[in-house]
Amino acid sequence: MHPRSRDDGFSLVEVIIAMFLLALIAVALLPALVDGTRYSSGQSAVATATRHLHALVEDARANPTCGNLTAIAAEDDFNVGTERPLISKGTVTNCVAKGAATLRLVAVDAHGDRVASVEALIYIKPAP
Repeated sequence: MHPRSRDDGFSLVEVIIAMFLLALIAVALLPALVDGTRYSSGQSAVATATRHLHALVEDARANPTCGNLTAIAAEDDFNVGTERPLISKGTVTNCVAKGAATLRLVAVDAHGDRVASVEALIYIKPAP
């Protein structure tokens, strides 16, 4: 049998020091992780709001009448998967029986901050 030498493994003190150093690194990286998660959540809300506004524009193009555009531009709450809903609202300009109207939509949060916006030119279908 070989006699045991003093450097066969790690001592308890060395393990505790290594764990302490790893904990310091983890604590230093925690703010970046929290900020990244917050930023990702905000960008997810922007993407969902943009998809919602584009869906409204597609609805307007599917039924291009002044009455439908006015209904689409009316204020409406929608959920983006977060705890608070967003509000879509818009304006319609130059809406006549035949021609092109401009539809401007914006999605705002509960504080009134703009999350997403879209502007579209809608060709109005002439009345039969």
